Amino acid sequence: MERAKQFPVIEMQGSHFEMGQQYGVRCRDMIQELSAKFDGIFVRDEGRWGEARRAMAEAVPAVRAAAPELLEEVEGIAAGADLSFDDAFRLNCSAEMGQWQGCIEKRSAVSISDECTSFAARTATGTLVAWNMDWYRLLLPYMVLLKGEPEGQPAFLAFALAGSVGRPGLSEHIAIGANQLPYRPTGTPPESSPEWAGPGVPYCFLSRMLLNRESTSDALELLARTRRMCCLNYTLGDATGDICCVETTPDEQAVLRSDEGFVVHANSYHSPKFHGLPEAERKERDPRAYTARALLFERRKQIDWHVIAAAQTHHFPGESGGICIHRQLADKEGITLLSFVAEVESGSMWAAYGPPCEHDFVPYQL
Repeated sequence: MERAKQFPVIEMQGSHFEMGQQYGVRCRDMIQELSAKFDGIFVRDEGRWGEARRAMAEAVPAVRAAAPELLEEVEGIAAGADLSFDDAFRLNCSAEMGQWQGCIEKRSAVSISDECTSFAARTATGTLVAWNMDWYRLLLPYMVLLKGEPEGQPAFLAFALAGSVGRPGLSEHIAIGANQLPYRPTGTPPESSPEWAGPGVPYCFLSRMLLNRESTSDALELLARTRRMCCLNYTLGDATGDICCVETTPDEQAVLRSDEGFVVHANSYHSPKFHGLPEAERKERDPRAYTARALLFERRKQIDWHVIAAAQTHHFPGESGGICIHRQLADKEGITLLSFVAEVESGSMWAAYGPPCEHDFVPYQL
């Protein structure tokens, strides 16, 4: 096993269309292969693929209103990869496809199939934001690291499934992590099966929009005015040390802060606004978030990227699961696809390919 394995780094410069086209050309085979499998990975019932595709296409006007330059990037990806625009756009909607399916099957309260964990910390040397992306093992060959230099906008590093515009990562001003949350439009009580709330901005586009912000407060303002398409927590940190978690539904958000100098999150709501878990219940009902906090609290006066990276490799005693995941998720094997720690001030990122218990953290730079 190659412990110091690197992700494919896709360098892109210029206008958003040019960036997308460069990306599409370089990853054409990978993008076409994933596109051919995409619907079947995220929507099990083939009879519902057409309905799912229509639901995802309804998000195009929301993205055009919020970030038209990213639609230009999708057009470039489609042109470079020899794919239709609709298929290229849908590659940005994997989280939304899964949450849509959960609503249709009336199991949205338990529809989370990935188990991501995120961290942010103020340290002696700068602001750190970290993320474990947990999902199906079969997606690992399609993970890439985008290194973008868009005209007139901040440079960024963002992880992506091939063909999408990005997921969490690092820019010149801010870094983000994210975790899916059970689908719950505002006002819906826990454990219910709410109807799909309809179109908004998908997670991949919103991740890139957040990476374009100059500060955490700027990112919070963006979230407050942007209707989303699914429910996620975003973990944010900027160069001033302003860190927080933001639990979001399609129309509402709740900001979570801590006086401990760090924040952590997994896949459960914590805010009372969303009927979240009180801290006393998290050890049993949200063990990854509980354990992540305990590991950082133990080293709270010495937190650096090595301390967070060690927490990202943690397994529960006697289990293959934990913060680093190796387990069966529904009908597919789930693992930690990647782990990264980003330091905003230096533009540095350390990332492990696949489960971090099996692979070293390799340095990357903006």
